[in-house]
Amino acid sequence: MKVIITHAGSRQAFDVINILKREYGLETILFSKPGKTLYLSLVYRQKVNRLDCEMYENFRADFEKVLNRYKGEKLYYMAISEKATLHFYDYVKERPSTNISYLLPEKEVFELTRNKDEFQQFCEMNRLPVPRSYDKMGVEELAASFNPVVAKKKIGAGSMGMKYVETKDQIHLLDDINYDSYLIQEKIESSQNIHGGFFLSEKGKVHVYHGHFRIRTFPENGGVTVFSKADLNEELKSIGTKVLKKLNWSGFAMIEFMFDQNSKEWKIIELNPRLWGSVMLSEFCNSSMLINYVRLCQGKPLRKKRVATDRYIRWFFPFEIVSFLKGRLGLTDFFNIQNDKTCYINFTYSGWGAALLYLLYFTFNGNSISRFFKKIFP
Repeated sequence: MKVIITHAGSRQAFDVINILKREYGLETILFSKPGKTLYLSLVYRQKVNRLDCEMYENFRADFEKVLNRYKGEKLYYMAISEKATLHFYDYVKERPSTNISYLLPEKEVFELTRNKDEFQQFCEMNRLPVPRSYDKMGVEELAASFNPVVAKKKIGAGSMGMKYVETKDQIHLLDDINYDSYLIQEKIESSQNIHGGFFLSEKGKVHVYHGHFRIRTFPENGGVTVFSKADLNEELKSIGTKVLKKLNWSGFAMIEFMFDQNSKEWKIIELNPRLWGSVMLSEFCNSSMLINYVRLCQGKPLRKKRVATDRYIRWFFPFEIVSFLKGRLGLTDFFNIQNDKTCYINFTYSGWGAALLYLLYFTFNGNSISRFFKKIFP
């Protein structure tokens, strides 16, 4: 039994690989972009294969070269990277008799959810609760009837590139917005932190769910989650279940919610169609999300455990350290370490040697350095 993991250099892949290998004894077939495979092979102590995702033909050649070694074996694909997964759809369409099992929605649905604007329209059409969206004409009318808004890239980017218009005199920040690339939404006024709902479903039926709510982000406004607590919010589970049923969703999904203080209801912010950065908490709180994915692919009964809501996840290095050094995180909070109830991204399910080697890779490659400085100096 072997699990295929693409984009092995990503931080969620690092945690996924360690959980699969150390907690469940599963073998993995690893891929990463060209130029990164040798160092990552040292990190994982196994061969990491090149996978060029720039064009489908390159992906197919690299992917098939490796998979030819495993003919006759049962393999399982997990969606780590959106770009690789889009190529994977085309690959299995060409080879319907492949020996790879997987849980994914239809390709058109996958593409719909990764485009924030198309997903917004889908939710509006199905009367699912989302923030109000603005087209170009609607933005022009904001001067007369102002509401705070946020502009976000339609595809990818996370918090990068987001523009916040908090006051009427900031509307000019949207003057150069490319409406083909950006979605404009009302900014939700909320006294509660952002909640995430994490789902594993098959053909629209939810099998596994847990949630978390953000306690700290970096940077504070619209940044990545660096400290969260697990929870079980039945209202969010109900909303998310409706979304996934309408999409006839199979596989992993992370749905982000915010509570709208004005309308007194939860609003759907976005849906992430692949494994998420805080996936470690899904294991640490006993949801057994990863092994249950494999068991669903096998048609076996799922592992059912009571989800522990007194569990936390921290991204200690580098962001919490930077927050502490900049005086934005107090001494008490910084050293409030509860190892029995807290998991640490890139550390908890890894040996120290592999963790340090990976942190060197993640911290000092060009893309990470660029993202890091954009978060510190937005």
